[in-house]
Amino acid sequence: MKNLVILFGLVGSLFISFSCSTGKKSESQIADTVKIDSLSTSNATNQSPETNSRETDTTSFTSFIELFQQTDATLPGWAIESFLEMENIGHVTAKDILETDPVYVVLFVHSMPVGPGIDKLYAASFSQGKLISKIQLGSSYPSSGPDGGGMDYAYSYNAKNHILTVTNSSIDWDEQSQQDVTTEKIQLFQITNEGNLTNPRAYPEVSERLLDKSELTGKTKEELMIMRNEPFAVYGYTFKNAFLKNYFASKGWYTPRFDNVNDQLSEVEKANIKLIKEIEETNQ
Repeated sequence: MKNLVILFGLVGSLFISFSCSTGKKSESQIADTVKIDSLSTSNATNQSPETNSRETDTTSFTSFIELFQQTDATLPGWAIESFLEMENIGHVTAKDILETDPVYVVLFVHSMPVGPGIDKLYAASFSQGKLISKIQLGSSYPSSGPDGGGMDYAYSYNAKNHILTVTNSSIDWDEQSQQDVTTEKIQLFQITNEGNLTNPRAYPEVSERLLDKSELTGKTKEELMIMRNEPFAVYGYTFKNAFLKNYFASKGWYTPRFDNVNDQLSEVEKANIKLIKEIEETNQ
């Protein structure tokens, strides 16, 4: 009987010890989870734990963002499919992080094995680990000389004003000079507080398509002047006119750099500028 009492005592001690050990392990796991959540979701305290864990896998999103902190890191399948919501065709490379917490904006390149290879530059924005928007910014592929042209892109980011500037270069073969000729088109994107990418220009259509006279009817002299000169401002023209100088100086995307940018204007922009000027002169 004495031996049985001793045996039951040992079993009880082991059970109590095991229970305490298990409880400490659970508390440690919970603490680690909260710590990870705080790194990637600024509004975690405003959500119930059940909603947060169901809608956002913060551990994976943190790992996803960490990939963009590595130079030219190759994105794995789980990152491409789960967060970029695209099929893993070709090679996807992480580029820059433009904005962080509560809205993340990243740039990445999708390389497609077509012909000599095509690189497509994208921007993607996220809130609480969920994709908000994804937009293609440019393409790049080598020129094939007399048989065809090529494309290239470059970008810069103004963090103060949240302006992303993308320059798309079109490379065409010129028969007369027997060499490649490059023309550039500049696009501006402003990142809103919600993470959307919008065009900060007042009249982006001047650079995007041919305008009709009916679209210019009823506009004031100042509006027409701004429309006509906005493409010049995008390419960095230094204005002499006091009204235009002050107007564009108030825009976060404008940086005066050049005294002449006529060779930068596209054919669409040249045609629209000519039309707007004709309307201006008619209204005088």
